[in-house]
Amino acid sequence: MTTRCLVCVLLLALMLPCGPALAQQAGAKAVETGQKPEAKADQKAAKAENKTEAKAEKKREVPDKERVPVFVETVGEDPLGQRLALELREALRTSAGFKLAKAGDKALRVRLLAVPEFRDRPQLGSAFAVTWLFSEGGNVLSYYLESELGLLDETRLKAEAQTLIARTDELAGRFAYLFAE
Repeated sequence: MTTRCLVCVLLLALMLPCGPALAQQAGAKAVETGQKPEAKADQKAAKAENKTEAKAEKKREVPDKERVPVFVETVGEDPLGQRLALELREALRTSAGFKLAKAGDKALRVRLLAVPEFRDRPQLGSAFAVTWLFSEGGNVLSYYLESELGLLDETRLKAEAQTLIARTDELAGRFAYLFAE
């Protein structure tokens, strides 16, 4: 055991002095080319950042035909439910995988029904039901896919919208064959 420790200590002792020497060599090369070592490192970091930004931009550019059309329908006069529907639409609008559809289009329909949790105090919270349907078009009967119930208050509005987006994405993947042409 002590032999292993001694070998490790010797290896570390041999390797540690190499680090500063390599850094000095890199600095000397940079001075020969007329650049400061910090400037060269900054240039490398900027190039790497530009490459990652370009890759991220390419990933965001999903062709419109590959994006899943989604129509959000709201039922009820509940203010929190209407705001949840608005958050859901905004999240879909900015999403790379979804696009907002019109009422008569072939789309995944998200039907949101919301009522106040307490009738006497409607601003405290809401109970909501979400139903996901697949619609071939305006005058065609929609197919039931899934449904979910939940409670909502002011603090959970954005988080709940993101949860519904994730659920919509899961269902769009599971029923992707319905959108194939």
